Amino acid sequence: MSGEATPSGRLRPTFTMELAHPRQVAIEMLRDRFARDASLAGRWRGRDRWAELYVRETERRVWSPYLSIRLDENGDRTTLFGRFAPHPEVWTFFMFLYFAVAFLTVFGSIFGYVQWASEEPAWGLWGLWIGAPILLGLHGVSALGQLLGQSQMVELRTELRRLVDDMKA
Repeated sequence: MSGEATPSGRLRPTFTMELAHPRQVAIEMLRDRFARDASLAGRWRGRDRWAELYVRETERRVWSPYLSIRLDENGDRTTLFGRFAPHPEVWTFFMFLYFAVAFLTVFGSIFGYVQWASEEPAWGLWGLWIGAPILLGLHGVSALGQLLGQSQMVELRTELRRLVDDMKA
């Protein structure tokens, strides 16, 4: 997704910006701006064409996002690719729960179908009836976390836009 509006409604909202400089020049300019901006002290990390921008430590919550930035070569210009994501430990825990429940739901459904086809009591189908609402609940929790972190996503996007405004194509 590109454009100026901060995207939402996806597990990891993304956006792109076109920068008027070649990639290596854009990397150096962005790295220099991150290093010089006192308001970003301790709130960013970067290496080569990658950087991450974080919410202030005092404002960080479980649902707080961070902004992952990648600079890709695009001829004599650069495409900045940004992705909002939860912190890795939150993302890993969420994905573990999601895949574990999905596995148990699919396994229970298959096992229940085999029981039903064998004309036995199909108690395995409880995996479907229990797992499906849990999966929907996990998706709802994800959406709630994104809603709670929306203002922080806007703040991170605004900080980045301020840094690259004069670099845009």
